[in-house]
Amino acid sequence: MTSNSSKRQALLAAVEGGGTSFLVTIALVKSLDTRDLTTIPHTSFEILHRDTILTTTPEETLHNTCSFFSKHRPANGFDSLGICTFGPVGVNPLDKTSYGRILPGSPKKDWRNVDILSPILKACSSMDGKKQPTCKIDTDVNAPALAEFEYVTKTLQKPITSLAYITVGTGVGVGLVVNSQPVHGMMHPEGGHVPVVPIRGDDFAYSWGDRSPFRGRNTVEGIASSVALTERLAIVSQLTDSSAFQNREGLKDLSNDHPVWEHAANALANLCVTLALVTSVETIVLGGGIMNREVLYDMVRERTRELLNGYLNVPQITTREGLKDYIRPSIWKKEGPGLVGALVLAQLALQEKQTVEETTQMFATDEGAALQDTTPIQTKNNNYKIWPQFALCSSAFLLGLLIGGVKRRNG
Repeated sequence: MTSNSSKRQALLAAVEGGGTSFLVTIALVKSLDTRDLTTIPHTSFEILHRDTILTTTPEETLHNTCSFFSKHRPANGFDSLGICTFGPVGVNPLDKTSYGRILPGSPKKDWRNVDILSPILKACSSMDGKKQPTCKIDTDVNAPALAEFEYVTKTLQKPITSLAYITVGTGVGVGLVVNSQPVHGMMHPEGGHVPVVPIRGDDFAYSWGDRSPFRGRNTVEGIASSVALTERLAIVSQLTDSSAFQNREGLKDLSNDHPVWEHAANALANLCVTLALVTSVETIVLGGGIMNREVLYDMVRERTRELLNGYLNVPQITTREGLKDYIRPSIWKKEGPGLVGALVLAQLALQEKQTVEETTQMFATDEGAALQDTTPIQTKNNNYKIWPQFALCSSAFLLGLLIGGVKRRNG
């Protein structure tokens, strides 16, 4: 069966929830023969409406987000909803107490335990409230990882099963696809908090580490995030004004050879090495505001090779072209990998629903055909009646042979 939503161009709602802003989007899923210049490159998505909503209080942010979708929704609501958001967030649909909620461990105090899924889902439902869209929610790094993975495997048709997406901004996040599925496990990956080997003599500690693993000391986020880099810059520059420790815009004015970038590259290379050794991941994608500093890509690649010390003797590491393809920027650097990731979540949710509907219809059709055609079943039943008779005769025949053999030996 082909569901109603697949007979026409499906209408998707998507949210990328960030600490600075929420990007809200409505898009059509276009078929291969209708894709044109209005379609996001390397996707089937055509953006119809989009807006940027400043992240303020949870109440105000969610109200404005819901108002956007309510304004543009059709009478029957949207076909599917995808949400990717800052974490930690509940992504296990079987855990009703946490699914769709920002978890208590979030550094954003006002957002702890806030249900972001339910109000948005309601705003995307039909106007009479009887029909809800299918939905998926994941982290703002797992969703881009999944989108990049779909691109590599389906568009480029490369036979990989794993990919990591790293975003470097206010914090550092890691999304993982392993065995062709996003990794959730106990919660979801928080790879930005893994420890690193710092550059010799470095004793820097950033101020956001109090609630972080290792108290943020010598971790990827504690060295490479914009917060850490800004604080390091203030210390190196011997600035005492407290505003200097918060002025992240100052990073844009630095030259490419400023020492802070060496610390950032070292921390990110440590993370790449950890991912390569622990998960044997086949592609690592780097994104986020800090990675707008293009020189960092080559710095991270070369430092990754140095740290691996020849241990992984594979072309992805040993050759320049292999390493360039192994550690690379997002294919949607211009459009925003988070936005595309949220749309991919919505599309996958819809595809899963359609698969279930088609499978259900197929079994229903087979069962109906079986009930209508009773002749083969009757023939089978008659055959079943013959088998016991045949078995009884065979047993008697074998028993006779056995008795005859015994008599001949005794005779």
